[in-house]
Amino acid sequence: MNPWPQIPDDVVAWFRAVFVEANKRVCERLVNLPNVRETSLDDGLIEALIPDSAPTLLPSGAIVRMDTHNIGGMRRLGSPEWEWDRPFRRRWETADIAILVFIYRGDKLVAKKIGLLQSKRLYPENNDVDDEDQIGFLQGMNAFLRRDGQQAAVALNRDFVFNDGCIYGAIHAGDRQIQLIDDLNRDFGKAVYYLLYNPHQIPCSISYPLRERIRVDQVTIGCRVIDADHVHGALGELAEGGSPTYATLKRMGAASDWPLETWAADMLLTCRVGEQFDDDRDGRVNYFLERRSGPIGAALAASITLPEGD
Repeated sequence: MNPWPQIPDDVVAWFRAVFVEANKRVCERLVNLPNVRETSLDDGLIEALIPDSAPTLLPSGAIVRMDTHNIGGMRRLGSPEWEWDRPFRRRWETADIAILVFIYRGDKLVAKKIGLLQSKRLYPENNDVDDEDQIGFLQGMNAFLRRDGQQAAVALNRDFVFNDGCIYGAIHAGDRQIQLIDDLNRDFGKAVYYLLYNPHQIPCSISYPLRERIRVDQVTIGCRVIDADHVHGALGELAEGGSPTYATLKRMGAASDWPLETWAADMLLTCRVGEQFDDDRDGRVNYFLERRSGPIGAALAASITLPEGD
């Protein structure tokens, strides 16, 4: 496998700036819709990257380009009792978003790597979060058309509070997903990390009905990436089925608690995280990405053409 090339500083800075903006937009979606589904936050992240996806020439002479793809995540249909995908059901448990980096010299591909993100959102104090509705997903627009005659006042007047004691309600001690992630990181290489969706700041409180749309210009917490080993270590302190709090993962993941933009630009691009691969491992990477019922719901491919002479 070829050594990882030196990435120009302006490429790293450009990539960081793109993900800073995406982080803000995802936080804005979360605080305006505090009970939004995790999959909608994945969608928001990919959507926020699209405006910067055109080929861009940087001062160093490097050209960067991003391709995004989002199929919406087949985990909506992954319940264990479903028989339609035996024996491969729930293969998408390992991660939700793939970020691939391809490095070129001229027209020659010289290096490539992948980082995988398993996304989980922080639940508000009341744990009021929309769940994935498998039946509703299959039935299409019916849920929009068939409404109750009256709109409950409690649905219009609610408070959503985020603090240190709030949990990541879709992470469970003893869950099969934990072992699947550990197995992938052991067999393929350490590629899977947790992407934690948080409000832009904690504590944070939102009251319905909103007076106006909330704008996020500064992020102090936001989207964070934590090493899977640290998340799973925190689960070892919990009874089976328990979910870790924000404070617990902040403490247990202190050595790898990166803002999304730091993980993507300063860690992944410089080959400090993620897994480099060559043609011999393409089959395994294709398994992650190419099947409609495969593990990944969304992908970003960043192509970097190095300046001539590098």
